[in-house]
Amino acid sequence: MASSAEVRVVATTRVPLLRRPPPHLEQIPLSLFDAWFLPLSPIQRLFLYDDDGGADYPSLVESLKSSLADAIAVFSPLAGKLTYVPSTGDVVVDCSPSAVGDGVEFLEAEADGEARALSSAERYDVPAFLRLIPGLQAPKLPAPVLAVQATRFVGGGGGVAVGVAVHHAVKDGHSFWRFMDAWSAAACGRPSPPAPAFDRSAIVHPMAADVARRILRKMTPELPLLRTTKSVRQPLQHHEAITLELDSHRIADIKNRIVELDEATRASPGTDQSRRRLLPSTFVAVSALVWSSVVLARSQPDEGAGADADARAHLVFFADCRRRLDPPVDAAYFGNCVRGCVAEAAARDLADPRRGVLHARDAIQRAVTEFLERPMEAFDTWLDTVGALIRQPGFVAVSASPRFQAYAAADLGWGAPSRVESVSESAPDGLVVLTGGRKEASVQITACLSPVHMEAFRLQVLDW
Repeated sequence: MASSAEVRVVATTRVPLLRRPPPHLEQIPLSLFDAWFLPLSPIQRLFLYDDDGGADYPSLVESLKSSLADAIAVFSPLAGKLTYVPSTGDVVVDCSPSAVGDGVEFLEAEADGEARALSSAERYDVPAFLRLIPGLQAPKLPAPVLAVQATRFVGGGGGVAVGVAVHHAVKDGHSFWRFMDAWSAAACGRPSPPAPAFDRSAIVHPMAADVARRILRKMTPELPLLRTTKSVRQPLQHHEAITLELDSHRIADIKNRIVELDEATRASPGTDQSRRRLLPSTFVAVSALVWSSVVLARSQPDEGAGADADARAHLVFFADCRRRLDPPVDAAYFGNCVRGCVAEAAARDLADPRRGVLHARDAIQRAVTEFLERPMEAFDTWLDTVGALIRQPGFVAVSASPRFQAYAAADLGWGAPSRVESVSESAPDGLVVLTGGRKEASVQITACLSPVHMEAFRLQVLDW
């Protein structure tokens, strides 16, 4: 399927909500964590399957709809609508009978070509991927929360794509993959995972409702109109997107090499040799490699970069606050419960081909430590900080997590997908998405970068 290939929608149906939500969940207000994400782009994930498991396509579609209905019966807010309440200034997920009566939009489509051509390409076709995702952007409230598109590839080797779009104000990555796991369980006949919890009062804050309203006024001052945040309105088509996979052996090598560099540093005269560094976590190790590799690629002499010896580089990443709040929030909590963190280091240190990863690791670990000690510090301003950094030429951000088992959670009845991707038309240059990969304990890296930097980045990640 080339960029110019047409995707034809052949049917639009609705997947009904099988069970009415209890009365206390008919109006779920956006929390102070949710409110940040109201004007941002939806979470969009594409699942490519090289074959259909031998099922005829109408039966496959009916199976998808049936299992989706079972999943949203438990995750009822996904069938609701984001709605503005002028009398209070709140935005709620409206799960009242009139709001959920339409169910969830389900598009059936066809495309020329074969899924394998897309799933096997290291550098993916952004326009082609976007056409396999249902549209969910809404200029004003009320707005739907979830849409699904199933696309059959006709001709060639066939295959199926399932595109899922969810409004970011309703859930974060942790919650998204819990929903996908529940959908997979329904499709495969596995026992259902633990039931989700939707009650926003689980987030204890002395002025939770007031803070949420203040953030809404700041982020979406023209409610019920929605304006996509300018800081993320940058076409992905201006960049390239590449997907790499690091297997468990490669990840172990990266961690061990970081420790070896530490030991070499401690052996140098005049250094503190009393403290032995432990192996970094997979997130810290891979993020350090990614960040330093981007900075190194951008500092190549022919790009005219790296001349400023005092330049600072920043990495934005998101941390889950569930276990860090007081009292902690249960892992089953369904919604947003993340905040941004910023690591900072000298660009010239990160651009060191050998030791840049070590400098990156130290900076990321400092930012993690600061978050663990003060998870809610400067909460009202963190998105302003991130927005300012996005507009800087050295911006790098890592989203999602290697803990998200994207492939295992997307078996929708005929096997795990051959490719899972985060797809966006507004991802900035420097955005990197990390998830669990196809193989056990592997990590998938999807990076959005300028074409002139992509190959240097790729070689550094694979060869360091």
